[in-house]
Amino acid sequence: MGDRRRSPGFRGGRGPPDRGGRGPPADRGGYKVLCVSSLHLKASDDVVRDTLYREYKKYGDISVRVMHEPDERVAYVYFRNFDDARDAKHAKGRIILFDKPAMVEAVYESASREEYE
Repeated sequence: MGDRRRSPGFRGGRGPPDRGGRGPPADRGGYKVLCVSSLHLKASDDVVRDTLYREYKKYGDISVRVMHEPDERVAYVYFRNFDDARDAKHAKGRIILFDKPAMVEAVYESASREEYE
């Protein structure tokens, strides 16, 4: 079991056991965004953007943004619907940039504030 404090699906014992934040929360529709991390330092933002677009465009309409987080650079691939994002994640769970594998993880939609009140 993972750390329950970090899991968006944990609700005080209700629902399935915690999956460490990697599985879909029980009551969510899914995800439309993939986060690509562990990007190679020598890959420019343009190269990352172009590579991800080329790899994922066949799964549906997408847009790609490269962001600079405090401790690392990550890229987000935005899909128009859940099915396209799921298909892309299952087909391309890892991307190679400059001979280094980059990690691809789903970004699940967060719950609205009312669900926790």
